[in-house]
Amino acid sequence: MTTPSLAAARADVLVKRARLKASFAEAKHRLAPATIAGGVADDLRDRAEEGVAIVRERPAVAAGIATTLVAFLARKRLRRLFRKPKPRPPVLPAPVQGTAP
Repeated sequence: MTTPSLAAARADVLVKRARLKASFAEAKHRLAPATIAGGVADDLRDRAEEGVAIVRERPAVAAGIATTLVAFLARKRLRRLFRKPKPRPPVLPAPVQGTAP
């Protein structure tokens, strides 16, 4: 025979244990790699759609940014393309063999 307060405490423990198990199950689901990857993929897709909308609204700005990025990445090649060539020393004709001065 249990007293009413003991039975109430046991019932309270069972309720809290069930709530704790549900919390763990929810945390396990939220921290699952597939759930995290799905959330990241959704965020990335949303940001890409926003970026495309911005580029469609302002194509000139997007072209300027793209040109600047390409120029920055190719800066060494562009510098070589537009620099002045180094002066070469003059080439002297080779002496001809067999002729006496």
